[in-house]
Amino acid sequence: MNRLPVRANQTVRANQTFRYPIAILQYRRRTVRIDLAMAMMIVVLISSIATRSVAQSPEDSSAGSEGGEAITRVVAVPPMPADQIASVFQKARASDAIETVPADENLAVKDSNASEQSDDDPLQGWIAQLGSTEFAAREQATVALRRIGQPALRSLRETAANHADIEVRTRASDIADGIVQGEAAGRIDAFLAGHDVSMDGWNVATKILGDGVRIRELYVDLVMRHEDVAQSLNGSSADRQTALRSAIVRIQRGMFVEQRLPTESDAIALLLLMNDRSVVTNRLDEGALFSVLQKEASSLLFKDAQLSEPFRQLLAGWMTRDDVSNRQEILWYSMSWDLKEVLPMVVTTLKKVTDPVTLGMACQAVARFGVADDTEHVRPLLTDQRPVSEQQFMAQRFSSGVLVQTQVRDTAMAAIVLLKGRKLSEFQMSDDARHPKYGFIIDQIGFPIEDAKPREDVLQRVRSELLKEQPDA
Repeated sequence: MNRLPVRANQTVRANQTFRYPIAILQYRRRTVRIDLAMAMMIVVLISSIATRSVAQSPEDSSAGSEGGEAITRVVAVPPMPADQIASVFQKARASDAIETVPADENLAVKDSNASEQSDDDPLQGWIAQLGSTEFAAREQATVALRRIGQPALRSLRETAANHADIEVRTRASDIADGIVQGEAAGRIDAFLAGHDVSMDGWNVATKILGDGVRIRELYVDLVMRHEDVAQSLNGSSADRQTALRSAIVRIQRGMFVEQRLPTESDAIALLLLMNDRSVVTNRLDEGALFSVLQKEASSLLFKDAQLSEPFRQLLAGWMTRDDVSNRQEILWYSMSWDLKEVLPMVVTTLKKVTDPVTLGMACQAVARFGVADDTEHVRPLLTDQRPVSEQQFMAQRFSSGVLVQTQVRDTAMAAIVLLKGRKLSEFQMSDDARHPKYGFIIDQIGFPIEDAKPREDVLQRVRSELLKEQPDA
């Protein structure tokens, strides 16, 4: 029977039910033997389908199962507004961190006398049987130890490290890994179902991202791909700085070496870290994020009904940082993605940036997102005569063969006209220059180079009619 080839790095997008359990097992494939991984995959897939069905069920969350155990549903919680995200990191304290007890320490609490167990202890008996010459006996011991689970973990680890027989060491290591993987899969299933399960960084992430079925699925994928990022959310800004560098290297290696497209969790991981205003970023860091945002991951996040708004707020929170370097790209993306929340950054750009092209784009953005009162932020640019476009011939607005060019003050005039609710054509600028995403097209609002009168006339009308300035002002 012919079988379709399946690549390990393919993502099954047609059915989201299978996506994250598969990703989880793929992430751990280096530490689990193939036969164990396949068995676990079946278990996790079945349990994940069941828990997702429960989580998405419209029935009342108080309804009990057949055994009388309460079912917990994931309740949708909205994300935090962009202008509040940075405060989460500012107010973070070490006491907010979730304390988790390592497996071996947990065992030590439950069984502090494990090292004093006698040779006829059943646990030690099963471990000794792993070295039996009979295959059936070895398999019997393996099954028994897996059933014992967590209480057998310390002894299995010691056996894997110290036993003289390599076969016993290998079997003990595999059983221990299986126990850990099984418990991890169970915790993930419980987390996806909405239970209160500790997950690195989740107490911080949920404040920012909100909560919901898709948000939890995304966060599990983030933890699997970027464990250091998740752990750093409960740490210091220095921890997040280190995690950012590691995440960028990991993502770029995947893109350029492994030829793997960045995922939604890659984008969210970088944005979470960059929303900490104490994490220092540079043009290279921003360029790495842009390389991720330009891929399919952004489109998938925007299209996802539950992930779109958290993604938008994270984007806006990062874009409104005072120290962003690639302002032209940020302005362009903010207009392309209709991120009205970036208006404070636009105003800051108008006040602090001196580059004429960037100022022209900021005028576009304020025309796109601003209100009438924002004309005061644009008014100072009415005296800026620096060009923001190339010289070109334009026959539609002026006589044929006239060479025109757009200056910073032209973009300021266009922004003021639109903010005041007027048409560009009323001020000798073509209405065709109006754009639904970018406010207006810069190249289409210029004035003649050799004849200053048309521009001066429009400038005077803008000052008197729209800004109510006196003639001697």
